[in-house]
Formats: sequence, C-alpha cells, structure tokens
Amino acid sequence: MRNVFLPTLLGLLLLSGCAPTTVDSLIEHNDGHRMLGVEVMELVQGNTLQVRAYNEDAHLYFAPSGKIFAKSDLSTDTDTGNWDVSEGGDLCFRMDSWWYGDLRCFSVYETGNDDFRLATENGVLRYRVLMEQGDSQSSFIPEDRSKRSLRKSLRKAEQKQQRKAQQQKRTATLIEESGSSTFSGQDTEATIAFMAQNCPGCNFAGVDLGRAELIGANLAGANFQGANLSMANLRRADLKKANLQQATLVYANLPGADLRGADLRGANLKGANLIKADLTGAKLKGANLSEVLKEGTRGL
Repeated sequence: MRNVFLPTLLGLLLLSGCAPTTVDSLIEHNDGHRMLGVEVMELVQGNTLQVRAYNEDAHLYFAPSGKIFAKSDLSTDTDTGNWDVSEGGDLCFRMDSWWYGDLRCFSVYETGNDDFRLATENGVLRYRVLMEQGDSQSSFIPEDRSKRSLRKSLRKAEQKQQRKAQQQKRTATLIEESGSSTFSGQDTEATIAFMAQNCPGCNFAGVDLGRAELIGANLAGANFQGANLSMANLRRADLKKANLQQATLVYANLPGADLRGADLRGANLKGANLIKADLTGAKLKGANLSEVLKEGTRGL
C-alpha cells in the first residue's frame, strides 16, 4: 500500500447504498449526534479504529502518547503518524506516508449503535469506523531508544533541575507564610498538596497541583495565579474570592465548588466539571469555558 493507493485507504471511505451521506441526513434519519472533544478523546485514546471502504480495510491504533500505528487489512503495508483532538472537538491526524502526509481533521458523529462516522468541514460523511478496545491488532511499535540524543537528555535534566528548584522555593515560601516547619522533609509536591487541603489566603501562584485530591478544601482567597490545577479534584472546595487568573483547570473536577467572587480571568477551564458550582460574581473575561459541564451551575 504505497502513496498511489493510500489516499483511497483513508480517502475513499464513502458510505455505500442508501446510507446517509451528509451530517444533516445522519441527524435526521439515524438520530446521529456530534461528539464532544472529551468524548472523542475517550473513544480513540488507547483504542483501535477500523476504517472501512468498499474493498479496503485498515486498523489505526491511537496510542496515548499521540502516535498512530496503522496496518492495512488487505496488504502488508503499515504506517505511523500523530493524532490529536482539536479545541473544537475534531479528530485530527497526520500519517507519515499515507494521505501523502497531509493533516486531516474530521468531526465525529455517533448514531447510538456503536456506529461512528467522520465528517468533513463541509458536512460530508466520508468515513465509517468501528471502534475496537485497546491495541486489537498489536500494531504498537516500541520506540528505538538505543541511540538517544545526549543533547536532549542534558536539556531535559537541566529543565527538571530548574523546575525542582523553583518548586522548592515556592514550598519554602508557603511553609514560611503558614508558620509551619513540619513539612520540610517531605516531598515537595506532596507537601504543597497537603497544605492545600486547608489553606485559605495562601499563595500557590505558579505551583503544580495537577491531579491533586482537594475535595472540600478550604482555599478561600488563596492565590492560584498561573497555577496548574489540571484534572485536580476540587469537588465542593471553597474557592471564594480566590485568584485563579491564568490558571490551568483543564478537565478539573469542580462540582459543587464555591467560586463566588473568584477571579478566573484568562483561566483555561476546558472540559472542567462545573455541575452545581456557584460562580456568582466571578470574573470570567478571557476564560476558556469550552466543553465545560454546567448543569445547575450558577453565575455563568
């Protein structure tokens, strides 16, 4: 399967017979709906999509690392590439050889019967796919690490050391401000996460609290400017009048959180769970609220 054939592998997945050929017809006759970005990510990440054409089949494994490993079902051809999901929820990928290396992005539709379609920007349903759990075709090829770059290794080591020094400096500041000296021998990230359980008015500017468990934490008036709270669990947390300017809260869990009067200007809340959260009086100018869950949310 070389370049002459490859455009048809992924480019001629036209739906046959009387099947719907446009997004409008899919929605009208098959109860189809467009999937959100977080749903697309859940569908493809770590799983295999079988793409089908009239007489051509291929399997694409979407590795969590962002790599694609592809196999043709009708020949010995294989390929690799990269994938991602755009801010707007489109599935985008670029193969090294197939499709001549062009970047292609498609909106994803589901009819409710584990039947998925990929649509072009102009609403044409071009691809029909079947999802298979995991790497069903054993397509994954481990990266050859026998010849690693010394330059890259030295740069990564230097960056890691710089981050560690910055984190230690922030921790020392937090300990000094809180008047506590009992955390000095603990791991930096664990120390900050522990202190964040009950630290109203504390300064957490720029710290990394990604995936931290902060359920019901008292953080009223705390400063989280520029901090990383991606995927942090802040269910029912008290964040009244907290400074969250430019903070990263991507896919953070905030159901029932008290964000009254919080400063969220420029914050990234993409995909955050804000169900029944209270944002009354919160400053939201420039905040990214795409794909947020907001059932019962107040103040939006």
